[in-house]
Parts: sequence; C-alpha cells; structure tokens
Amino acid sequence: MLRVRLFGTIRVSHDGFGPETRPIHGVQALLAYLLLHRNRHHSREALGGLFWGEHSEPRARSCLSTALWRLRQVLEPPGVPRGTYLLVQAGGEVGFNSESDHWLDVAAFEDALSRRHDWAALETAVRQYSGDLLEGFYDEWALRERERLRMLYLDGLNRLVERHSAEGAIDAALGCARRVLELDPLREEVHREVIRLPLRQGHRALALRQYLTCRSLLAEELNVEPMEETRALGAQILAEPGRADTTDLPGPTTPDLLPPLRSAARRLNQAREELARAISTAEAARRSRETPVRPS
Repeated sequence: MLRVRLFGTIRVSHDGFGPETRPIHGVQALLAYLLLHRNRHHSREALGGLFWGEHSEPRARSCLSTALWRLRQVLEPPGVPRGTYLLVQAGGEVGFNSESDHWLDVAAFEDALSRRHDWAALETAVRQYSGDLLEGFYDEWALRERERLRMLYLDGLNRLVERHSAEGAIDAALGCARRVLELDPLREEVHREVIRLPLRQGHRALALRQYLTCRSLLAEELNVEPMEETRALGAQILAEPGRADTTDLPGPTTPDLLPPLRSAARRLNQAREELARAISTAEAARRSRETPVRPS
C-alpha cells in the first residue's frame, strides 16, 4: 500500500519498501496536485501551464515530462508495476489511480469529518491534521486547499468543544478550544469558551487570566475592545463574592498564555503577506505572457 501525508510536510512510503521519503520540491507539488484532484485526469497543457507557466510551451512540456519521470520513481519503485499509481493515458492526460491500494491523510481526514454524528471518527479526524496542508507551498491552488482544510479542522474542533462541554469533559473541551486559538487566535467566541469552562470548575483565576489575555490580544492586533458578551463575562468574574479588591489582579500581559497567541497572530500576518506576494508574482507572470513581443 502507498501511504502519502500532505498535512505538514509531504511524506511518501510504501508498506514493506523502507522508511518514509520526501520527493524534491517540484515533484512534491505535482504529486500533491494530482492527489488533491485524484478523481479526474489532467491534460499535459493544463499541468504545464499551472506549474511552468513562465516558460515557453515546449519548455513547460519538457519540465512536465521530467517531473513525471521523477514522480514515477517515487510512486512506483522497483517491484511496483508501472501504472499502479500514476496513470498517463495515450491521449496525454495524467492522473492518479484513485482505485489503487493507497492511503492519503487528507482523504482519511475528510472521510472521518463526513460522519457527522460519529464522535470517535471526529476525534480521529482532528488527529490526522498534523499541520497545515503543504507547508512551504504558496501557489494559489495550494493556498485555497490549505484554507479549506484548515476551516474544516477548526469546525471539527469546535464541534468537539461543544460535545465535550455538554458531557462535562471540561479538560478535553479546553484542549480543543486552545488548539483552535493556536491557529486562529483572534476568534473571540473561542476565547469566551476558554473563560467559561474554567469557571464551571471554579477556577476563577484561570478564567480571569484568559479574559485579560483576550482583551490584550484584541487591543494589540485589532485595536478594539472585546465584544459586549465577552466584557460581561469579565464583569461576572469580578462581581463574584470573594474579590472585593481588584488591585492584585494579574496584569494583561500574562506571560504563560499571551506569547504563543501573539506568535500565532504573527504567523497569520506572515501567511497573509506571503499570499499577497504569491498573487503579485502570479499576476506579473500572467501579464508577461499576455504582453506581445514587439519586433526589434
């Protein structure tokens, strides 16, 4: 069986054929694209334009042929019959053999998420998500798929937060909520859950610290105050008996929680900048292809 992981860094292995390997970068991109669109075939012209659009058409075809040769060495090493995984049709169309004996982490993730009321499957799905899809790739198609799968992952985690919270599994709910904030630290509704859940256990200090963390993060990143619902939670904590004086409350910096959230926010900003650069580069390449060459 062929096993491919696309979450995080790309890794390929064959049962009984040694350890996981990582193809070279260009082959990784082609492999990932064929796997993410594994239910259809692609013309050589479309693949050449997608991956080598900055080159002339003959050069793009040559680059594609080389990449396909290298990809076949990865997917079908000695002992694996040609055509087991990589299909190249007589008309020139290329595709992944979706009927082959293979395991793909993205497919397993999506399949488990589709079982809406199977909570064990949902737990399995979020474990499959070992990192953002295709880390280090910033082509438009990769960014779209990365964002789509990230949203599915966050939705799955939020469903688990609700489930664990309803069952009284506070620690499990907190764990899932904090994983959401690692990827999307500005989700204020999740901050509210991380405030409410410790309150149910009587941990007012933890709840207050999370409120202050949320307030500080929103102020620094968005220059806004928390929403009224969030502020009401903070007021509820302070209004509870046993704390008449607020002068000894922890400050808004709370060093154990705020730095990782700030780091996550910086990563989001970096990803946005990289996306903007990738779009700018793609647009420049398209303009150069569309600009007619004037005779000298």
